[in-house]
Amino acid sequence: MIQDKFKRLLLFTLVASACLFAKPANASESDSDQYYSGDIAIFLGTWAGTTTGAVNDYLDVRMGVPILLDFELQLSRVALGFYYGFGLIHSFPYLYDEGGLTEYDRDNEETDESLGLTLGYAVFASRYFELQPFIGCGGNIFNNGLDDKDFSTFILGGNIDIRMGANHVKSTDVAFELGFMLRLKYIAEFGSFSDKYKDHEYEDYYINHVFAISLGIAIW
Repeated sequence: MIQDKFKRLLLFTLVASACLFAKPANASESDSDQYYSGDIAIFLGTWAGTTTGAVNDYLDVRMGVPILLDFELQLSRVALGFYYGFGLIHSFPYLYDEGGLTEYDRDNEETDESLGLTLGYAVFASRYFELQPFIGCGGNIFNNGLDDKDFSTFILGGNIDIRMGANHVKSTDVAFELGFMLRLKYIAEFGSFSDKYKDHEYEDYYINHVFAISLGIAIW
């Protein structure tokens, strides 16, 4: 189910990119477009967050050790991104209350996993700063220690990138800038939780909120 949504979003990305890059053959690049040349970047960082929604009536949410890995390929104003992270712990109290799990299991719960494929668009860029909102789809894996649950998500968010300096690299055939970037990232993951345990059914929408700070290395 998650993989199918990734395939549909990738197809949408290719079509949207073709439309956005299309311009008259005699069109020239304006001064306002000089900072949209694109980049390839990878980021590693940490984050804080929580879950909101009706699932909080029967799930307990806390933070574990949060890590976020973020990859981006940007061409002109359009950016294709992928992230993978973990950190939130969603406990299922009804599994403990009815004897499905023990207190030992509660103390050794694993962090949940999140991943997403995103399509962003740079609405502003300067020499040192870029603002990029994005949409996408992804998935959450709730590791409850008994029967892990995975759910598809719709993603909204934005990146604020700060370029921290770069070195000009030049060889016989190619030249590029290699530098570091600081990224502030917000992700809202919209999902629908569903579980059936014994005679009880649980189903509600939720939103995971991720506020991340990452350091990355980029080529542009």
